[in-house]
Amino acid sequence: MVKRRTANDRFARALKRVTEWCKEHRHSPIGLQWRTLVQKLRGHYAYYGVAGNSELLARFLHEVTRVWRTWLSRRSQRGWVDWERMGQILERYPLPPPRVRRFVAGKSKA
Repeated sequence: MVKRRTANDRFARALKRVTEWCKEHRHSPIGLQWRTLVQKLRGHYAYYGVAGNSELLARFLHEVTRVWRTWLSRRSQRGWVDWERMGQILERYPLPPPRVRRFVAGKSKA
């Protein structure tokens, strides 16, 4: 089976768009940020969730979590969000786990 992977430039572009969104909306309520990030992750999984790409889907989830934590930390001078606090936020607002949505069959000459 030929495994398909997300191209590096597309991965970086998607992550950059999430980063820009988090930067612009860092002062929005966490619940609103969470709802939007869930939508963005589900859309990413739906498009890039093909067999053989689960490693990059998991990496994308990790990077989105890291970016979200970074921008939550920049909301105030004293409000640094460490990983322990981020774990509490993720318990209350869990991000969806990566899913392979499609299995791509190879072309056959019949």
